[in-house]
Amino acid sequence: MKAVLRTIFCILSVLCVAAAVVVGMIFGLLWALVCVAGAAVFAGLMLLAKREKPAPEEKPDFMKSEEENRAINEKDDRE
Repeated sequence: MKAVLRTIFCILSVLCVAAAVVVGMIFGLLWALVCVAGAAVFAGLMLLAKREKPAPEEKPDFMKSEEENRAINEKDDRE
């Protein structure tokens, strides 16, 4: 789902930049800046959709067996 959102926001951002050129030639700089602001908003949304949360690292747990906790501790020591 995130990949679809990134693609949609990227396309909308590019379309806003393209529209800014045409609108700027026809209506003036102020209206072109409105289109550029829209492109910046869509680019920000694209980057926001791209950001991923890191996976929580696994820590030893009292509910796990002793062997599982030992394996987790060894993995932490190697890193």
